[in-house]
Amino acid sequence: MAKTNTAVDKYFEALTESYDAIIDAIKAGNDRGYRVSSTLLTEAQRGQRESVELGKKFAEDPTDIGGFYRAMMESTTKAQGRALELARQMFDELSESRTDTRDAIEKVVKAQRSAGEAAVEAVRDVAGNTADRVRTGVTRVTNRGADAVADVAKETEKTARKTAAAVSNAAD
Repeated sequence: MAKTNTAVDKYFEALTESYDAIIDAIKAGNDRGYRVSSTLLTEAQRGQRESVELGKKFAEDPTDIGGFYRAMMESTTKAQGRALELARQMFDELSESRTDTRDAIEKVVKAQRSAGEAAVEAVRDVAGNTADRVRTGVTRVTNRGADAVADVAKETEKTARKTAAAVSNAAD
């Protein structure tokens, strides 16, 4: 019976590993989503501040077209750099997501394979134990039947001797 517990334990351990892999993948996705959202929010705030600074620059001296143009070009260059950095981060996150998903799927498949093997082992153990018990029970019943038949045969033989003796005495 100890083997059955081992197989059952293996089965539930494999299920736990499978669920852990799925939960880890969800947590990693959640973390990635947070990082992307945080970066988007930060970049939106920077863009807003730069827009306000451009508005201030223009309001301070609307006639300084050259200074405003330089400030606008500087702000546009920074915005383009941020957009490129954001795109790079998105590609990195997508790549990481693909890797995490592949790893999670591999872990789940491995755990499910282990769970299947453990389930088969548990069924084999149960079937083997059941077959042994049935054999033992059949042997006991057969032996009891044979013993009963032997007892009846002995009693019949005894009775036959007594009858033969009684018939022999009566004939004498």
